[in-house]
Amino acid sequence: MLSRAAARLGAAAAAQRGGAALDRLAAAGGAAAAAAPGGASAVGAAPAWPGGARDRTWDASTSAAPPPGAGAGGGAWWQAQQRRALAWQRSATAANPTLPPALGQLIAAAAADRAARPPPPALEARPLRFESRRSGVITIKAGMMQDWDEYGARVPLTVLWIDECMVVRYKHAARDGVTSLVLGAGAKRPKQLHPRQLGEYAAAGVPPKRKLWECRVSEDAALPPGTLLGAAHFVPGQLLDVSGVTKGKGFAGVMKRWGFAGQGASHGNTKHHRAPGSIGGRTDPGKVWKGKKMPGHLGVERVTFKNLWLHKVDPARNLLYVRGQVPGPAGSHVFVRDACRWKWAARQAAGLPFPTFLGAELPEPATAPSDRPDPYRVYREDIGYFEANWKGD
Repeated sequence: MLSRAAARLGAAAAAQRGGAALDRLAAAGGAAAAAAPGGASAVGAAPAWPGGARDRTWDASTSAAPPPGAGAGGGAWWQAQQRRALAWQRSATAANPTLPPALGQLIAAAAADRAARPPPPALEARPLRFESRRSGVITIKAGMMQDWDEYGARVPLTVLWIDECMVVRYKHAARDGVTSLVLGAGAKRPKQLHPRQLGEYAAAGVPPKRKLWECRVSEDAALPPGTLLGAAHFVPGQLLDVSGVTKGKGFAGVMKRWGFAGQGASHGNTKHHRAPGSIGGRTDPGKVWKGKKMPGHLGVERVTFKNLWLHKVDPARNLLYVRGQVPGPAGSHVFVRDACRWKWAARQAAGLPFPTFLGAELPEPATAPSDRPDPYRVYREDIGYFEANWKGD
């Protein structure tokens, strides 16, 4: 505590000394200008100081070219320019923020020309069109489990939990350059956020969120802030695009990182069984090309797995059961949305709620029928084919 107080006192004293030095420089410059014939210095007249050496305004004339008599070696005119610039930099603080008049006018003109953000459309059911793009959700990877389809085949599944996913902000292309929704999930204590962030949440009317994600949508799929998105936003049997950050594997060799086959394991090979081998030419090209597959850090990358099968939806518990690869460890955030390569005929026949589920009561948990052929059909059709009772009595 004492060291911090001493540091503050030292900074304050230094600021006072700097201000006094500026005043002395300004007085010296004015005296030199007055001593010259006609009230001007030998190298040219210095610009006027409306408020003294510590003036808190910036004059655009200070950036003008030096007078013809200033010369290239310096002089009172250049010293006056430096004093003005330094005085303005010292005055542009949080207590008295100032901007050059030209820059302030540009900022005001840009703010006036900016179009107003139109309000989001009303929360009501609308028809799904070909160019419509619904919102996604933020989920948490809970872990893995297994289920069995109607044929008795085992289906490995990843469980994704939607933790109070809500629309925080709405952006429009006319004002923000892109039409999107800022989604938030989870919860945070107010003391963990900056007051400015708390003000944004309060203006949107939503509680503080732990994870934010900006999801691009079409204009007809926009939702007002505060709209809650749950598992009923999706239907079983649809295709999903899942994005997340992969697990970190540390430093890995080329066999693990890139799938190299490795070198021979014969008697002639010594301690180079997993080595990458040659990495470039000789004098020509004389370098290693960018992007060469070599050992390095593996994992912790943002990836997207496309066209994953949604096996089951549990709206009451906000759970999605997905078949396929889901990046990241258990407990990580995963971003889920409709597959972009999903064919329009199948997407139209799936009966997706658009722009989201708006029912008063949540539907019951539903499981999609298998999209694969019966793996045991050949065994059932071959019963009785053999003369011998090979199945046993």
